[in-house]
Amino acid sequence: MRSVLKEFDAISLDETNRLAKMLSRTENKYILSYEQFAALLVLIREDYAVLDIEGRNEFQYSSCYYDDNFSCYKEHHQSRRQRFKVRTREYVNSGMTFFEIKLKGLRGRTDKYRTDCDTFLMPSIQGSYLTMLNELYLKNYRKEMRFDLTPSLIVNYSRCTFVALKGGERVTIDFDLGFNRPYEACDAIQVGRGFLIVETKSVDGRGAADSALKNMGVRKSSKCSKYCIGANLTGQVSQNNHFLRNIKHAQENIISPNLAKKAPRAAPGNSVGVAVMAPSTVPALAAVR
Repeated sequence: MRSVLKEFDAISLDETNRLAKMLSRTENKYILSYEQFAALLVLIREDYAVLDIEGRNEFQYSSCYYDDNFSCYKEHHQSRRQRFKVRTREYVNSGMTFFEIKLKGLRGRTDKYRTDCDTFLMPSIQGSYLTMLNELYLKNYRKEMRFDLTPSLIVNYSRCTFVALKGGERVTIDFDLGFNRPYEACDAIQVGRGFLIVETKSVDGRGAADSALKNMGVRKSSKCSKYCIGANLTGQVSQNNHFLRNIKHAQENIISPNLAKKAPRAAPGNSVGVAVMAPSTVPALAAVR
């Protein structure tokens, strides 16, 4: 991966936030092979810089998703307009962990909220985290949140981030995806680099990277949530008609399980609009989202 990134100018986290810290943005997702990814970089090289923090431009993440008997998964599968996602996310390189909520709402836009969290794998959503979720759910959907959320899936992956030099656009590339059921000691299911998730983030969903991908003949893939793909690959759901194409693509790129990463242990510790609910001093890596 580093060999294809070295052609890009580097950009700092502060400059990234200055150029592309959108309070509200539209996201488009695409599934690419490594060869397609390399071809995309050739097309956008003059317009984007790659995020670099202390000489690093690949960052590792671990996410634990919470669901109620996969009711949130089913809402996504049914393309419900009002749906949400709850997770804890560890920024592995910095060791920081956050509790995050993503709410899908008006015109397909997504609002993201987060706060500091001292535990990666919680038995259930309780206390101040539940209060935060209840308040946001009620505010956005005007009804009470009635889900009993418990850990449902752990996802490990690496990410690199590109920022448009003109501002207002960001592109993330997620690769080396690993999926595991919570509390299981077995190795995760690891997906190789023939399956990369590219996510463009811009004000109107028509950024330079979107245009480049369109010219390459790559179609948007709205049904490529890491959570939904992982729930299927770990054999926890059977309703998957709308995700079938992406699931099959991921299955074709599964690496032998004995090469996979192990699930992380419980650790102490913007269309997406990002709201930090509890201010704190956060190391640089933890601000990459």
